[in-house]
Amino acid sequence: MPRILAAALLALAAACGPSTGTPDAAADAADAADALDVEEAGEEFSWDAPPDRDAVDGRFYHPFEVLPTSEIPAPDGWQLRRWILHAHSIYSHDACDDEPFVGDVRNEECFHQLRAAVCEDAQDFLFLTDHAATFADHEFPDVLLFEPGDTLIERDGLPVANRIPCGDGREVIVCAGTETGTMPIGLERHVGDTPAERHAAYEDVSAAGVQAFRDAGALAFVQHTEDWDVEVLRSLGLDGIEIYNLHHNLEADLGTVVNLVIDLRTRPWRVPIPELGLAAFLLENETDLATWSTLLGEGRKTGILATDVHRNTFDGLSTDGERLDSYRRLMHWFANYVLLPPGEVDDRSLKEAIRRGRLYGSFDVFGYPIGFDFFAEAGATRYEMGDEVPAAPAPTLRLVLPAVHHLDPAGPQPAIRGRILRAAAGGTWEEVAAGVEDLSYVVAAEGVYRAEVRITPEHLRPWLGLRADLYVVERPWIYANPIYVGTPP
Repeated sequence: MPRILAAALLALAAACGPSTGTPDAAADAADAADALDVEEAGEEFSWDAPPDRDAVDGRFYHPFEVLPTSEIPAPDGWQLRRWILHAHSIYSHDACDDEPFVGDVRNEECFHQLRAAVCEDAQDFLFLTDHAATFADHEFPDVLLFEPGDTLIERDGLPVANRIPCGDGREVIVCAGTETGTMPIGLERHVGDTPAERHAAYEDVSAAGVQAFRDAGALAFVQHTEDWDVEVLRSLGLDGIEIYNLHHNLEADLGTVVNLVIDLRTRPWRVPIPELGLAAFLLENETDLATWSTLLGEGRKTGILATDVHRNTFDGLSTDGERLDSYRRLMHWFANYVLLPPGEVDDRSLKEAIRRGRLYGSFDVFGYPIGFDFFAEAGATRYEMGDEVPAAPAPTLRLVLPAVHHLDPAGPQPAIRGRILRAAAGGTWEEVAAGVEDLSYVVAAEGVYRAEVRITPEHLRPWLGLRADLYVVERPWIYANPIYVGTPP
């Protein structure tokens, strides 16, 4: 989030913070409205101390629950891994409250918070996208968040990725990348021998620049898709684009964000607990989805969810004792899930699966989805996301709707709805099937088809405050990458 936006939010929150004197008329009216809300809610509403991570007992859904991918069933024959894309470490000039380094000394607290967060959130991979202003001046393996005790992945005797041990037998693989001109992810080395050469390379927005990133082992993506002209995107020969970016989401619904921050500081019982903050303002990035449809009509493009975390927006503690913008919190809200073949997993196997589009994005803030599947059948052959399927005989697309992990059967139940959509002319998506049960659709025309799952999160009401009705509306839960039917575009 731009610092000017963050400053505006903090100023508004401070201006509307708790009063030390006599409340004004507006505050009196708000308090009276809250009292009426509580009275009308009767015994159904109670506001105890906000839940914390210590209250997770593993029986039912809890906002702080973390579920490793080893406990999420994958389609037969595949492994499932979770990964975060678009994250800024101390090797971005604007991370860590604009103090990633103090002099030549790295911000140790911020450095270790990011390393700890990927383990706390049970991520399997982290793709850093540091700004070249700092990234280009530092070397591998430092830019991989390397510390003694880690295990480097090496090729030709050089470090290309890093394995961070989590202390419970799991490891998180960290890959380097940059968000500067475009956004190459999974760089296995710098492009350029000197800082000056690197700065020039990372600022290059051209097909030749993109190819140089590929030559260095990276996948070619762009950040903030809504800011790009489609003709420029066509010219770059990309592997994929962001179809959701939290930064853009915040800017698109700034009014809700401001109100949420103010209420969190003054009357937190009105609004979601901070761990469910995204539920208050999650919007679809419609412009990005439209661009995705346009580009898919012309060639393969993987769509990913981008966290864009900097840990530089809210430098105070929220009501649960943690920063609103902590690495742990933002990387707990949503992630990407990829299907990998059996066997050893490393950075290259992951990048190949991403390039193929064998993945979906999930807004885990609404609960971990269990049982999700989107595939095609043609005769006895099954095809996964990212596959190319012959148009004849007509294949069948199948969408299996997931359930929320550890959902309390005696509590409020979410409404879950699936959709299958076809990329259509003019950057639109044509809905070809929808419903609240598993979907089967016999393809009537060649094209590019994706699936999505939407959720109305009734099960979150116990943590959404007095104004839960404002937040219990249908939201996107899962975006699946497409299946290509017919002649590959």
